[in-house]
Amino acid sequence: MKGGRWLARGATAVAAVVALAGCGLTNLDELNFRVDDRLHFVGPKARSTVKSPVTVTWTMDGDFRIAAKGSEPPSRGAGHFAIFVDQTPIKPGHTMEDVAKGDSLCEGAPNCPNEAYLTNHHVYTTTKKSFQIPSIPNRPGSKEELQPHTITIVLMDTSGRRIGESAWELDVRIKKVGF
Repeated sequence: MKGGRWLARGATAVAAVVALAGCGLTNLDELNFRVDDRLHFVGPKARSTVKSPVTVTWTMDGDFRIAAKGSEPPSRGAGHFAIFVDQTPIKPGHTMEDVAKGDSLCEGAPNCPNEAYLTNHHVYTTTKKSFQIPSIPNRPGSKEELQPHTITIVLMDTSGRRIGESAWELDVRIKKVGF
């Protein structure tokens, strides 16, 4: 009977490998398992209480050169910053079109998503190492007077695609507006 138990365990292991082969866990070539400490937030301080508008400032170390969208051929070493407020950033290799995915008004419109559309969705791009976020809305359904918010910065290449997986987060608190 012991041989049957080992056979069952072996079959289970093979089934698990086959099941995992179809999911993203086996596509590791685009993942870079390292800490990316090139970007450092200067202000505001993490978990501090701030007021709108919020000016976020950072430094960028290393070999990343700031370049505007369309200013030169795309590469991993040059580009600009994308800022996402209270949301998951777009996936590596993707463009801002992902922000509008599922929005039939934008998907059918030329030049959408544009800067105004992205701003309305609390997504911003900049070639500066500082950015003023005009307003951060209350968190839906939250009754907390001091509301937590997350500001995430990712790198974009000059063609408008996200570079790699690196993302830097800054948590701040803002007093709830209204009731």
